[in-house]
Amino acid sequence: MARVDWEFLLRTDNMLKKGYWDTNDTVRTKWEDGTPAHTVKGFSAYNLYDMREGFPISTLRKINGDAAIDEVQWIWQLKSNNVKDLHSHIWDQWADENGSIGKAYGWQVAQKSKYSWGEADQTDMVLHELKFNPASRRILTELFKHEDLHAMRLEPCVHGMQLDVAGDTLNMFLNQRSNDTLAAGNWNVVQYSALLHMLAQVSGLKPGVLAHEIVNPHIYDRHVPFIVDITLSRAKKIEELAGEIFRSGTKMCNAIYNMTDEEESAFKLFINQLVDRFGHPVSYKDLIKQAQDLELENDKHDATFYENYAKEFVETPQFKKAEYIVETMIKYPEFEKAFNFCSPKLILDPSVTNFYDFKSPLTTDKETGKFVPSEDSSFKVEDYNWKEEGIKLQCAVPVAE
Repeated sequence: MARVDWEFLLRTDNMLKKGYWDTNDTVRTKWEDGTPAHTVKGFSAYNLYDMREGFPISTLRKINGDAAIDEVQWIWQLKSNNVKDLHSHIWDQWADENGSIGKAYGWQVAQKSKYSWGEADQTDMVLHELKFNPASRRILTELFKHEDLHAMRLEPCVHGMQLDVAGDTLNMFLNQRSNDTLAAGNWNVVQYSALLHMLAQVSGLKPGVLAHEIVNPHIYDRHVPFIVDITLSRAKKIEELAGEIFRSGTKMCNAIYNMTDEEESAFKLFINQLVDRFGHPVSYKDLIKQAQDLELENDKHDATFYENYAKEFVETPQFKKAEYIVETMIKYPEFEKAFNFCSPKLILDPSVTNFYDFKSPLTTDKETGKFVPSEDSSFKVEDYNWKEEGIKLQCAVPVAE
């Protein structure tokens, strides 16, 4: 498990507790069966991801990091707006009969503008400024062009990016108008963290911090049971690990090694709270089973049902304890090591010095036509233990964003 997971859980906890339910509003998005896809939403979720602490790919559930990186290359490297250039089917529902998504994403990147030093598209402008004018406060891009919105099959969700160089370190600020938290909550983080690594490497810099702001983070009604499942399953695992540490003096000594006095005291208190030495531990079993049953039959209920289900869930002792776990793990990053969690790492081919030379993690098998991992990929994610730490989810995704 990585810090990005606790940030994700904090965001979903806050939305379930304080978010706005649009069950009484008219919504555009629909499920495949035609039912309106209502949401509970937050406002302005803001997170910082430091690449020096690990690559922020979630271990809560499997994230198709290969497809995520391939898509960001499709936009910023290939500058394409045709799904035929993409090694996944994630854009198929928005493409026209020719495979085009119109004047969106890659098309916008490819448009050239005039600068004092010459003409360039948005990718080449960024590369030029990072090389020749790294102190600039104007290294920014924009994909949400109002004059072209009518010609886009889907308006950009991630639309603005700004780069900032501090010494030998490259940082990125990312603007996103909207985000489907369960299906794509970590997808864009993985993409632009990879892009930050790529831009830094070819510019002779080190990847630093990705600052990510989402104006409208939301959870779809039928996704609420999945969020409950993830929340409780993670809390249950932490409690089980805490119990093992509590019962083992040796493990406790190993866990607090290299901690400050404040961290050591906080960790001991945390362990004692979780094993409930002076009370009765809460049981997650029934609530997890209930959530999993709802996952399987989530087309049988309307949005009001899920709204009431969420409001009842946040009042349970299980949720309150899970919330305490999340807040504590975010406050004390050292506890990650104490529980023997490791943050994944992104390794790039060190020989690549040209941005356009990075090779995609995916390719097309010539015999079957299927998309498969590329042996020539320039990207490798190490210590990605979703199979050991995460849970398997198969959730439906609404037809339109």
